[in-house]
Amino acid sequence: MWYLTKLAMRKRVVTILLAALLAGGSIWATFQLKLEMIPDIELPFVMVITAYPDASPDEVVADVTIPIEDVIWEQWEGKGLKHVYSTSADGISVAFVEFNFGTDMDKVKESLEQATSPGELELPPEVRNVPQMDPRIKENPQIQRLDPSMMPLVIFSLRGDLPSEQLGAIAQTQIVPQLRNIEGIADVETEGGEKEQVLITPDPEKMNQFGISMYQIFGLLSLVPEYGSLGDIENAAMGVDAVVLGDVAGVVQEPAPGTRITRTNGLPSVGIAVMKAPETNTVEVANALVARAEEIEEELQRSYSGEVELELTPVFDQSEFIEESIADLTLMALIGGALAIVIVFVFLAAFRASLVTAMSIPFSIIIAFLAMYLYGGITINLLTLSAMAIAVGRLIDNSIVLAEVVYRHIKQGEGFREASINGSREVAGPITSSTLATVAIFIPLAFVGGIVGELFMPFALTITFALIASLLVALMVVPAFSGWFGGKKEKDRKAAVGDTWYQKLYIPSLKWALGHRAITLVVAGVLFLGSMALVPIIGTSFLPSMGQKMLVVEIELPPGTDSGTTSEVAALIEAPLADNDDVETYYTTVGTSTTSVHAAMAAAMGGGDNTAEITILLNDDANQEKEQADLRLKTEEINDALKRAFGMEQVELDFITVLSGDEAQGGQMGFGSGLDVSVMGESSAEVNLAAGLLYERLEEIEDISNLETDLTMVVPKLYIQLDSSRIEALGLTEQELQQLQNEVLLLRMGGGVPEVAVNVDGESYGVFVKGVAVGLYQTENPEATASALRLGLPPSLALADVADVALVEGPTHIGHIDKKLSASISGEITAKNVGAVNRLVEDKIDAVEEEVE
Repeated sequence: MWYLTKLAMRKRVVTILLAALLAGGSIWATFQLKLEMIPDIELPFVMVITAYPDASPDEVVADVTIPIEDVIWEQWEGKGLKHVYSTSADGISVAFVEFNFGTDMDKVKESLEQATSPGELELPPEVRNVPQMDPRIKENPQIQRLDPSMMPLVIFSLRGDLPSEQLGAIAQTQIVPQLRNIEGIADVETEGGEKEQVLITPDPEKMNQFGISMYQIFGLLSLVPEYGSLGDIENAAMGVDAVVLGDVAGVVQEPAPGTRITRTNGLPSVGIAVMKAPETNTVEVANALVARAEEIEEELQRSYSGEVELELTPVFDQSEFIEESIADLTLMALIGGALAIVIVFVFLAAFRASLVTAMSIPFSIIIAFLAMYLYGGITINLLTLSAMAIAVGRLIDNSIVLAEVVYRHIKQGEGFREASINGSREVAGPITSSTLATVAIFIPLAFVGGIVGELFMPFALTITFALIASLLVALMVVPAFSGWFGGKKEKDRKAAVGDTWYQKLYIPSLKWALGHRAITLVVAGVLFLGSMALVPIIGTSFLPSMGQKMLVVEIELPPGTDSGTTSEVAALIEAPLADNDDVETYYTTVGTSTTSVHAAMAAAMGGGDNTAEITILLNDDANQEKEQADLRLKTEEINDALKRAFGMEQVELDFITVLSGDEAQGGQMGFGSGLDVSVMGESSAEVNLAAGLLYERLEEIEDISNLETDLTMVVPKLYIQLDSSRIEALGLTEQELQQLQNEVLLLRMGGGVPEVAVNVDGESYGVFVKGVAVGLYQTENPEATASALRLGLPPSLALADVADVALVEGPTHIGHIDKKLSASISGEITAKNVGAVNRLVEDKIDAVEEEVE
């Protein structure tokens, strides 16, 4: 390798010029690299999302999920397919398909689109007709690649002194189109802003008392196209004596089921979530978004001439965290480099030589960035910057060794060219072998399988590029600048080199160690073992804390709770936040919309009108742990009050969970210290038994918090099975049979009353009638009440005359893993040593398996 030095010194001026050109090119390449939070990775996941309107989880499983699972296995079994995870909920099926890393996911997506097309897969007509009923859904099923870019880049909040639906209209017509036009934007979705409706909640006991049917409610309401007030609709005649609607149903003005309520700092707002395209620069696109949003806000304020104050502000900006993290890592790297330069000067005692040596750090770093740019696909992110920070201390080593030996040869009287070549011949072998040995330590990370390998391959390559660059800089660039190592007198004067101050300290210590080798080895062994013993105390995890000061409050009330009640509970938690000086912003979402892919996924995982989330951004100087503890104390009181209100004092699972930002974001991205255990079996009975036992065992582990299981998420379901023989005996016409089926659907699911509106304070609102399942659940004898419900056929008859009726408790969603029934248990690991907790969890799992068998 010393021949590289000889080559560089042959045309020293050319070498310096080429180094300058390389530095310029490297600086240019550095600014071309994208800034991201984590490396660009291609996740081997595909989602198949299918809407099945008005279908129960059991129907979704039988009619949609199982056929789709069968197609997936037939197409890809033995061709890279690892697992199929599916969740079936009311009206929706979501299948997560996992493949081996390296599988061509574009080919997978194309194949699944073809396999689930109308000509290839038979699905119910209600499924195929969804795109015609809802233009927002272009195809059903939808095939989506799972990509980190699906996480919102920026979430804006639009708020002002206007009704929510007007804010929603402004967002859709004046903001979303402009944001979509920004280069690098993949999609823009809105949350909230849906118009409220007049909700009618039938009381099944009162309906039976007066002989009122669901079809009668719909039909009689339809006779009047517009009502002047809520009172008018409450007084709508039901055609039986003096009975009015208010006698058999509750009438309120609330958000419609399946819509989302959003608030910012306690005020009504509309959320605007922006997703970027996969290949774009996160920070550049986010900055462009924020700048454009500021312009849009000014335009809106001008258009309303100060009559209405509108604010469009970012409540979440992924780029802020990236820039802050990159700035912290850059600062640490600069401090490390500066300390290295100081140490070199202290020991070398030559300013010029130290300056030339120090040059190798930034030069090696920018050359490494150039290599990253030429390699392609590597971005500046937390992991690659961490690699640079680690490498900083090693980058200067080769240059120090070469500079010291060249400086020593110059002091002995050799010319700088001769000293450079002779010095390089002396140390080129050792520094090359040490560099390659260090590379050999990190390069295996590039070959680790799975997501860890995908994340850490850029880490390993970055360190490798930096170390190889430092070796080349030491062998070629440092010698070229060796003419500035000393003044003319030092070059011309041949002087004996005496021991330096550090040699006078080190040599006696070395002699003692060599004279007492046994003691030296024992002490080294004790220090090594002691260091290893500290590992459990230090702790282990996949990725470190994100460091963002944020809290997330998750609310999940008993199934069947309407969004109005959920919103009131969220408001109880919001109240103390308004007076907290450490809280910068809080953003609340209530309910789950079904108009986007993300919302559909949330709905499939158990979301709904009974769920809410409050994201709390804290000030930089706030004590996050204290704020989290204080908020948990306040929510405990609300939890206890809710349990009493719902008559569920014995339930151990809290309705409200307070998470730190790391816990919440880690769980969403899959990189947190979370616990996720799946229990699979052939029957729901054995799955429920095993999952219940495991849940009890995991509760005994102190280092696991927020333990949840989807077994606890059940809702009252009205089971109606029409009896074909009894229906045939009635001799119904085709039209009457269709009416009967429609009324049964209305009893179960409810629905909107077409072309009917209620005028409240000058605003027109639609009318939605809820199903009777929740009302039945609150009666003393639900099944008898349900059986007595009247059907509106002329003459009217009892539901029990044509169907088997029951009120059962069923899960909000049904999970499958590889076509087997499954239940999940999740939680957060609070201990530093995640590995130790995982081993304890494995022991609990083994014990439950033995007990069940």
